[in-house]
Amino acid sequence: MDHRYVRAARATVAALVFVTAAYHLWWGFPRSLIYGTALLDLASRGLPPDPRPFLFVAFALALLSGPYLVIHDKLSLRRAYQIGLALMVLSFLGWVFWHETGHGAFLTGSAAPGAGGGHSHGGGILGTIAEHYVVEPVEGFIKSVELLAAALFAFLLRFDADADAE
Repeated sequence: MDHRYVRAARATVAALVFVTAAYHLWWGFPRSLIYGTALLDLASRGLPPDPRPFLFVAFALALLSGPYLVIHDKLSLRRAYQIGLALMVLSFLGWVFWHETGHGAFLTGSAAPGAGGGHSHGGGILGTIAEHYVVEPVEGFIKSVELLAAALFAFLLRFDADADAE
C-alpha cells in the first residue's frame, strides 16, 4: 500500500477521534458534574443516575490518551489501532443498546424522563438508527464519524506497515 494513503488515513482517523472525544466531553462533562453533586441524594431515593455522562467522559479520556501512549511507547501502534476500532464499535453498539432498551429502562424499570425526544423507536434496530439520523442529526453525525473512524482503524490494521513491524 502506498505510504501516502496510510499517512492520510492516520491523519483522518486522528481528526475523527478528536471530534468524537470532543463531542463526548462536551455532552458528558457538565452532566457528570451535575450528577456527581447529586449522587448521594439520588442514591438515598433509590434512583440510579444516568450512567452516560460518566461513561462519555471516560470514553473521551480513553480516546485522547491513545496518541499520548503511542508517542511515549506505552502502547504499540497495532494495539492502539485495535483498541481504537473496538472503542468506536462499542460506542456505536452502546448507543444502539441505549435506544433499543428504552433510554435506561433496564436500570429503573421505566424509560428515562424525556425519553423519546420526538422519536418513537419503532421499526427495530435499523428503524431506530435511521430515525435518529433524521430526528437527532448531531447524534447521526457523531455516529457516522465513529463508524468512519472504525473503518479507518480496520484499514490501518490491514495496510499500515509500521503497525506490522511491531
